[in-house]
Amino acid sequence: MRSIFLKEITRLGLFFGFLILVLALFFAWFSFDLSYKFGAIHPESVVWYGYVFFDNEPEFVTFAAISASFVCVALAQFLPQRNRIKCLLHLPVSSFQILIWHYIFAALFFVVIWVVFGAWLVFLASKFYPIVITKEVFINWCYFCLSAAVFYIFTSSVLIDKRSLRAAISSVIFVVVCFAVVFYVKSFVLLLILLLVSILLGFNALISHKETSINLAFLLVIYAGILAIAGFGGYKFYEHKFANKSERYYIFYSPSLKEFVFQENLGGHYFAYRSASGKVFKNETEYKNELAFNYYMDLKQQGKMPVKIGDEVFSEADIRQARMSMTYAPKDGVPIEIPLYPLFNPDPKISAIPFSDDMIYFDKDKFRVFHHDGDEESEFSQILNKEAKNLGVKFPIQAVFGRFTNLKPFDAGVFFKDNSGEFFNIKIYDNNVSFEAVKSLKNFEYLHINESKNSEFMGLAFNEGKIYLFSKEYELKELETTKFDPSAMRLRVSFDPKFLQVRFDDGKDYRAFVFDKDNFKKINEIHLKAP
Repeated sequence: MRSIFLKEITRLGLFFGFLILVLALFFAWFSFDLSYKFGAIHPESVVWYGYVFFDNEPEFVTFAAISASFVCVALAQFLPQRNRIKCLLHLPVSSFQILIWHYIFAALFFVVIWVVFGAWLVFLASKFYPIVITKEVFINWCYFCLSAAVFYIFTSSVLIDKRSLRAAISSVIFVVVCFAVVFYVKSFVLLLILLLVSILLGFNALISHKETSINLAFLLVIYAGILAIAGFGGYKFYEHKFANKSERYYIFYSPSLKEFVFQENLGGHYFAYRSASGKVFKNETEYKNELAFNYYMDLKQQGKMPVKIGDEVFSEADIRQARMSMTYAPKDGVPIEIPLYPLFNPDPKISAIPFSDDMIYFDKDKFRVFHHDGDEESEFSQILNKEAKNLGVKFPIQAVFGRFTNLKPFDAGVFFKDNSGEFFNIKIYDNNVSFEAVKSLKNFEYLHINESKNSEFMGLAFNEGKIYLFSKEYELKELETTKFDPSAMRLRVSFDPKFLQVRFDDGKDYRAFVFDKDNFKKINEIHLKAP
């Protein structure tokens, strides 16, 4: 062991020193860049918002640096020795020990990098982020280093394999696994499994110089497992990034024809326009002319405004005033990883809503409010926790709902569901805090907040497959629809001067409903299946 360590230190000492220097320069640039971004943006909580809601994680760039470093270590350690491995195998120790000691030597260097630059990264993050995000930065750093260690061992196993064909296959597997790990899989357990498997593959590559191998069946199981993991990760990545998610049908209710009409997407920018009764429209213009409330601007260009439907006449202003829509997609129901939300504080003297200086964190047993300078607002946190105790809030919180952007006409605050199924609302306006229970939503599954001034309804609520309109007075109005699955279906609810239209689909089944806008009585419905 001592001789292997001395050999590696002699060969790689200067290389390791150079690598640390390069990483130090990289982290110096990273520190400057992060400081510049925070210096240019105020309040700093805007950057926190981007980190939590849009995955703008600046430390992700360190993953590329650390992975490249560890792969370079593998190249420097094993590439020059590829033709001298037989000499190593004559040492008076087992082949596995020879391999492990080389790995341990590199691991000691990796630990130094993990500790030194990890401390640098955490110190930097603590200057700009609240502690809850700093913890996430550190977890990501550990994940990056462990992933890079897996890359190192995979690279080394390819380099020392005597059989070029198997080395080439290993290279392909290595690339696929890297792809899946980097872009989709994020699991410490899976990385540890990959680490152990890659050590076995490295050992198999080493003993190939003795014209032997690990049991073939065992080896095939390992390769099949890796390919299965990589294939699953690759498919999920494809589905997330590239799969076609366009809607097959766009269904509307025509106020003039008094039936549903729809545009069918045939692919390649080809469309068909039909009605529920089988009428085929000659062209897109004829189709749009039957949807006066949706395409009133087209009618205006044709000089057909105001539009007359039955005995009623609707001007452009009437239609504009009545139109409002709320949309929901399954991704909206996925909770954010760090439960840190902005606490907007609208100022009545300012028309726009400024971004919040404070953000509230839903900890396991209490609320924590962080000011934009990164410090915790202890007094504010205590006020909220005292009020939560008075209202009987049960921790941990199950889910948080709201529209967490300042680009809206008003702010309804933060809604949350506690551990007993009760809903509550925290709202701030002109520095006055409101904290109250929302009894009507008890044990509801999901609340979708829209915050539009064009409607008395603030959003939508879902429970047991039913859709409800949620009013600004926290009242619920059930819509008579068939079972809606918020985990798999897209939903659109829209108001116009006469009707309320609802349509939802899962990509295969498309359903639409139309209700009277005044009494919410169902008028008609349609069900289409994608071919």
